[in-house]
Amino acid sequence: MKHRSWGFDLKAMNRGVRPQDDFYRYAVGSWVDSAKIPHTEARWGSFNILRRRTDDELRAIVEACARSRPKKGSDEALVAAMYRSGMDESKRRALGIRPLAPYLAKIDAIHDVASLARTLGDLERFGIGVPWAFAIDQDARNSERYALHFFQSGLGMPDREYYLESGAEFERVRSAYRNFVVTMHQLLGLSRADAERARDTVLKVETALASASMRKEDARDADKTYHKLTLKKLIALCKPFPIESYLRNAGVTTLDYAIVAQPDFIEAAARLITDVPVDDIKTYVRFHLFLEAAPYLTPRIARASFAFYGKTLYGLKSMKPLWRRSLASVNGTVGFALGRLYVRTHFTKRAASRMHELVDDLFQAYERRMRTLDWMSPKTKKFAVRKLRAVQRKIGSPERGRTYRGLELSPNDYFGNIVRSSEYEHRRELKKLGKKVDRTEWFMTPQTVNAYCSFSLNEIVFPAAILQPPFFDPEGDMGVNFGAIGSVIGHELTHAFDDQGSKFDERGNMKSWWTPEDRARFEAKAALLVEQYGGFSIDGVPVNGQLTLGENIADLGGAVIAFDAYQRWLDKHGRTTVGGFTPEERFFLGFAQQEKEVSRLEFAKTAILTDPHSPAEFRINGPLAHVPGFYDTYNVTEGDALYRPPEKRAHIW
Repeated sequence: MKHRSWGFDLKAMNRGVRPQDDFYRYAVGSWVDSAKIPHTEARWGSFNILRRRTDDELRAIVEACARSRPKKGSDEALVAAMYRSGMDESKRRALGIRPLAPYLAKIDAIHDVASLARTLGDLERFGIGVPWAFAIDQDARNSERYALHFFQSGLGMPDREYYLESGAEFERVRSAYRNFVVTMHQLLGLSRADAERARDTVLKVETALASASMRKEDARDADKTYHKLTLKKLIALCKPFPIESYLRNAGVTTLDYAIVAQPDFIEAAARLITDVPVDDIKTYVRFHLFLEAAPYLTPRIARASFAFYGKTLYGLKSMKPLWRRSLASVNGTVGFALGRLYVRTHFTKRAASRMHELVDDLFQAYERRMRTLDWMSPKTKKFAVRKLRAVQRKIGSPERGRTYRGLELSPNDYFGNIVRSSEYEHRRELKKLGKKVDRTEWFMTPQTVNAYCSFSLNEIVFPAAILQPPFFDPEGDMGVNFGAIGSVIGHELTHAFDDQGSKFDERGNMKSWWTPEDRARFEAKAALLVEQYGGFSIDGVPVNGQLTLGENIADLGGAVIAFDAYQRWLDKHGRTTVGGFTPEERFFLGFAQQEKEVSRLEFAKTAILTDPHSPAEFRINGPLAHVPGFYDTYNVTEGDALYRPPEKRAHIW
């Protein structure tokens, strides 16, 4: 039975489990035990199911475009050309690696540091960022202006630990990667012996880069990753590598300053690529070019890439069908063109209106909670409320969104389309440099099943595709709506006040607005979550409580704020019991069931080592152990597995 058009799913529950001991298993245990992960997926749950349904809707749109004769330059024409080129595997099979020829020739022509700098700059234009990368984004200390940001890059494995740490999982992935690098070089035409030598060279360079890389826990720290350098200081940092030449070839003609996220890495990488023999650097760069290009070349090359990045890292059994991969390329290149076509038929004004009402309820609940916090001083509360009221809300889709005027795509040139699209976006981004920030810009397409919070824009964004079951139904039970999409809204809103978002003011500037005493109390409460989540593990691999802290704070905030907002809604609209479940029980079931997920062990291990999100079961049981309403609803007492002593509960927001 499902309440109304969806609601909570009784068949998913395992009522043999006490909710006080393991609410996740109680709410979705039967579903978890019976769920089958599709061969093409690393995990399977609410998000994946909705993404697959959305993909089916998008497929109908793109295939209709591909069958039609759309006007040149129209959204339909761009979508059709990209999709048709992706579907033409026979053309790619015939071409082999010839599309790479001009880029391989550039790399082969490198003979000294000067020519290396020029070539690396050229490659950056279409997304080959080695051994570092840059992007145009807001200046975190001057949020009205765009700036150039440098950050570490250049590794083929997911993170530095895969190169540097011991342990069974790291050894398993390292061994597979060594074989993979050999295979890829053989596909480039090298003999086995030469491919093995190339592998050793690539691993030598990447291991040196990994050693210089910032730890992922530090890389998410806004304070540790903001270093404003004048051009003169950037040149000195990179000496003897000619960074000015690199920038010119990457299209950066003028530069006053740059924000360098990891200056120690940039300095070490610049020294490395000038000290290592030029032929070794050419081997490394050539390999990374091939890595980026592999999915868009022959089926054999794409399968070789999948063998490591799909099978080894995530445990996938088979590649996604060609149409899904081609659709992903449409989304990745002309996604906003497809988004405009999507919202015409798949997003209603009713859904938008109801979502705005829910968001209003969550904002009001958050402000009420802020004003009654017993650990925060009136001075800091004043700034917190000011920031909350300034948070911009974006729901559904942008009024117009990103356009692609002048972008030329061909239905017969898949790799060329990827390159031209990358260069087009690179030019678009460079035009922003030094200009005033456009606060209307969206960074997710309407058809994306996700949501986000931007610290520097002080905004929360909910694309159209997430505003449907199992997250939201404008005609559904409001207990489930508040538990599902309400907790998502609260989650994103809490990010603006998590351990990193709380460092930004109401205009998105990284600026302290806390008293030292309040900040210390906040960090002491957050430390309770670090300790709690550090005690969770998957197959013996522990959750990194520091890496996941921001998401764990947001999960907890989402739950308590949505619950409070729902209580106020019940005061206005009255209480009803449905199928024997109280309003509060329906809320918590909605909260848990929207997070249901099963995953392959390989994926789970990779994610627990690299992902700032905790595994699904801990994203439910973890925060609920701190939520007063959960204790009241299920009479959680000492001795229950989810019980935490009052002094161990993190009452943050």
